[in-house]
Parts: sequence; structure tokens; C-alpha cells
Amino acid sequence: MGDYIGGDKVGRDKYVGGSGAVFHVTNNEGQVDVGAAVAELRSLIAQLGRDGAIAPDGSLIDPGAVVAAVQEQPGRLRALATAVAGGAKDAVLSIVQGGVASLIVALVSRA
Repeated sequence: MGDYIGGDKVGRDKYVGGSGAVFHVTNNEGQVDVGAAVAELRSLIAQLGRDGAIAPDGSLIDPGAVVAAVQEQPGRLRALATAVAGGAKDAVLSIVQGGVASLIVALVSRA
């Protein structure tokens, strides 16, 4: 990783770099597209808000609906699952903060 210039160190051998809304985490296994993971997470959170599972302030109204949405739509969260498996969990959560985001990431981590 001697060529790496710029970005922020997120953890052991994990660096976040990028321009604009595109972020990549580089680790020994390659790059993880954090931007795509964040987009998927935000999209699911917005949908859960429209469905009434999350209040406008981001608090949980129906935790069961959140769990069901993650478990019933695994294809919807491929980039998020890849990012979490690739070691970018902290990077994703640093961008999309909140209890709902943490719950979704935890659920994806277990899948």
C-alpha cells in the first residue's frame, strides 16, 4: 500500500479515500465501494420512513419491520453487505449515523 496518497485511516490497514460522494475503502483484499453501500442504506432508511417503520426524527417505530425489510430483500443490500464484509462498517456508519443505520448494518453483518 505504499502508493496510497490521501484519505483517512479508518482502522488497521483500512483507508477511506474518494472525491465527492464516491468513497472507497482499501484494505488487503482490494477496494470496497462505500458510496454504493451508503446509497443503499439511505434508500432503505427512506423507504422504511415512507412505510411508517421509522419516525421523521429517525427513531424506530416498528423494529420488526426493519428486521423484515433486511431479511426479505437481501439483494437490495448487496453493496452494503460487501462493504461490511470487506471491513468498511465503520466508514459506512460514519457517513450514515443513527440507530436505524446501526441496526441495519448489524443485521447485514449477521447475514
